[in-house]
Amino acid sequence: MQNEPKLKIFSDFDGTITLYDTWIEMGEFFIKKKDKWEEVIRDYEEQKIGARECFLKECALIENFDLKEFNRIIDSQRLDPMFIKFTEFLSVRNIPLTILSEGMDYYIKRILDNYKLNIPFYANSIVISEDKKNIGLEFPNSDSDCTKCGTSKRNILMNNTADDEISVFIGDGFSDACVVNYADIVFAKKSLASYCWKNNITYHEYQTFGDIIKKLEKFLTLKKLKHRDSAKRKRREVFLRG
Repeated sequence: MQNEPKLKIFSDFDGTITLYDTWIEMGEFFIKKKDKWEEVIRDYEEQKIGARECFLKECALIENFDLKEFNRIIDSQRLDPMFIKFTEFLSVRNIPLTILSEGMDYYIKRILDNYKLNIPFYANSIVISEDKKNIGLEFPNSDSDCTKCGTSKRNILMNNTADDEISVFIGDGFSDACVVNYADIVFAKKSLASYCWKNNITYHEYQTFGDIIKKLEKFLTLKKLKHRDSAKRKRREVFLRG
């Protein structure tokens, strides 16, 4: 009888599943005032503004939006070379995967469709005008008590992980800094790895999803799956606050 806890995998999208950030690539094409854009990004990285405000300011800087060009940019995106194998690894073991993204639903769905992948995801929403010359943003997965995040990755991870499940989060950037405090197992690279190191959050560094496969195989073989005590305490604090 198998008594070990079950794994529940959550992953960031841009720069994690994809090699590049689709929203940034779109901005490179449609935002002409690069100095203004750099200022917005700097304010976000320095935590002067949250992700929601950052996206709205970036959206306001977009000029001459063209849906065909946007689709061209989306269709040029490539996945981590080991991601398809990672999904197969999870499928064989009946381990669920959910995407948690501060990116936009329109391009995430299109990229997944391009690769014939059916993966549930939570993201912000792009609203395209009828004439297809302008876009707006909506934040259906935000936290009413937090104006910073567009998509509250923390809330979604916690609400979709049962007590007998071990949450795994995979990410790479600033938008993942909150949720890694609440995940049992963290895989991090780039600025997220730096954040984890500076804040004493136990994490496993990776370059591709192939590294994650090897580490998860080891955990499953050695049956080293357990809740991270500090994450468990933080989750309990959130639930007690209501």
